[in-house]
Amino acid sequence: MGETPTIDQIEARLAASGRRRTAPRRAIVQMLVGAKGHVTADELAVDVQRRFPSVNISTVYRTLDALEELGIVDHVHLGHGRAVYHLTDEDHQHLYCERCERIVELPAAKLRAFLSSIDREYGFEVDRRHFAIVGRCRRCRGRA
Repeated sequence: MGETPTIDQIEARLAASGRRRTAPRRAIVQMLVGAKGHVTADELAVDVQRRFPSVNISTVYRTLDALEELGIVDHVHLGHGRAVYHLTDEDHQHLYCERCERIVELPAAKLRAFLSSIDREYGFEVDRRHFAIVGRCRRCRGRA
């Protein structure tokens, strides 16, 4: 996408895809835009349920699925299965510290040569969007 889309732009794309505009959906979008980072579906649900107690976690997941289908949101699994969601405003890879759970965003360009060599040598195109590179950050390595 490039720039962070506004709440109104995201809602307009949802509506253009045939989805209704609802208050809970707007609350989910507001939190994603306001988060400026990575959030879990559970974190979104807690925030939305403060304002709309009847909203079920399935509504959050359906909205996230719709946003991902439209290319507005991406998800990544950190560590052992924990998925976090973020806006697709900047292409990046995630570095995840398995000790302190810190997430570092690595510009995608840093991996281009590596990914090209995998494609060239093995004929395999990596879809790196949904996985994190797991390890230990400098701070945690220094404590070991």
